[in-house]
Amino acid sequence: MKKITLYMQISLNGIVSHVDEWMTFSDEIVEEAYEYYKTLDTLVIGGRTYPSMAEYWMTAEQSSASALERSFAQRINAIRKIVVARSERELVWPNSELWVLKDEESLVRKVESLKETEGKNISVESGVNTWQLFLRNALFDEIWLYVHPVVAARGERLFADVNAPFSFRLLDHTVHRNGVVGLRYERI
Repeated sequence: MKKITLYMQISLNGIVSHVDEWMTFSDEIVEEAYEYYKTLDTLVIGGRTYPSMAEYWMTAEQSSASALERSFAQRINAIRKIVVARSERELVWPNSELWVLKDEESLVRKVESLKETEGKNISVESGVNTWQLFLRNALFDEIWLYVHPVVAARGERLFADVNAPFSFRLLDHTVHRNGVVGLRYERI
């Protein structure tokens, strides 16, 4: 059975949107992400963030000044991407497929069915509505937070829509030189 991980950047005050205003990456974080991506065969991406992610990573494979980022872009471009959206839309990123969200129950069934297939694991990459949908329906096994040393002035909070308590066990942590702390938890 595949494992589903909610994977995200988050501020000290729980903000997970407008990350372009406060997120600081480093080669350390990209290296860690690259190793994580080796364990995956599927990404889940929300329909609102899909266009910007697609544009960035399709371009980065050829144009990034960083060899590490070009390698990471090659991996993310090759992997299967499921786009969860409320309406039909054109998908331009290779290996993307659209799941139109009719209702949460049908999505839950599709995700549970996907989890039962053979292969590597699944990472839920963005955005806040998609993460909250997975949280509301307990459709995850792990949560991996990259906590950035900043209090964001605006944005959406990850846990604002949680309707049931969760308990977690720390699986791993990494303190990066730029002050970002990676925390990987298993839901118990």
